[in-house]
Amino acid sequence: MRRLLFPITALVVVGVVTSTSISGQGRGGGGGAPAPAGPVPRTADGKPDLRGVWSGASGGFTHTALIEAHEGGFGILGGPSIIIDPPDGVIPYRPAALAERNRRRDDLNAYEDRASHCESYGMARLHQFNLDVQYAGPLIIMESATPTRQARIIDMRRTEHLPDSFRLWMGDSIAKWEGDTLVIETTNFNGKTWMGFGDYHGPNAVIVERFTMVNSNTINWTMTITDPEIFTRPWTIRSVAPLARRPAITVRDEEDDCNEGNVQLRHLKNLYETEYGTPVPRSNDLQR
Repeated sequence: MRRLLFPITALVVVGVVTSTSISGQGRGGGGGAPAPAGPVPRTADGKPDLRGVWSGASGGFTHTALIEAHEGGFGILGGPSIIIDPPDGVIPYRPAALAERNRRRDDLNAYEDRASHCESYGMARLHQFNLDVQYAGPLIIMESATPTRQARIIDMRRTEHLPDSFRLWMGDSIAKWEGDTLVIETTNFNGKTWMGFGDYHGPNAVIVERFTMVNSNTINWTMTITDPEIFTRPWTIRSVAPLARRPAITVRDEEDDCNEGNVQLRHLKNLYETEYGTPVPRSNDLQR
């Protein structure tokens, strides 16, 4: 009989992540508490100044494994859906894609999740981790404090995506300002990342993020995913809470220890190989 093993998958994700605290997930030393909220800070060209460390977590692991409404357990707190469109809070999968999502949720297939291998968490998981935003001339650098330290470098001078043959873990991002909202469009995915506990989008997805600064200490963030091959319609998530300013990161030279002691992965690999023989990939997630 097939078994759905949310506990083991959740434990792997939580075990990899818990080397950093929820309230301060950035690696390295932090500065003092942020100043009280004030007007939106602006750069010389009048655009909102997003620089700083931000977090959309609500004080505990709630949606690192599941985007939709879920009960708590095994280190994951229960929570409502963070999907704001469609209104029912359910990912609008096509039937074949839903069947694939459910296949991935089988405990025997948990080994396919690339986050368990400390390779990539995928964009739709990053909202739970501290986001360090830096500027360098026309570049906006966004580093997410996952154990794999994922960073995007967005050149504001670019207006076209890379050729379709370029496929990347985090995709190819271009951005523009729409009034006071930074709009980032990302394409060119490699199709290997998951969005959580079996949820996924395809390599041809178009993901649009919107960062709207409310005051000096608060940013509203949403992400809209469009992928007609996988979903029946575009859908949108928000962070668990508005992005709040966190203490600045002052030390950046600590070792990344993501793979050290990741014993759960060995057990998942044993389950996978026992079922399928010497690793036989059953989805694009293991085709490297």
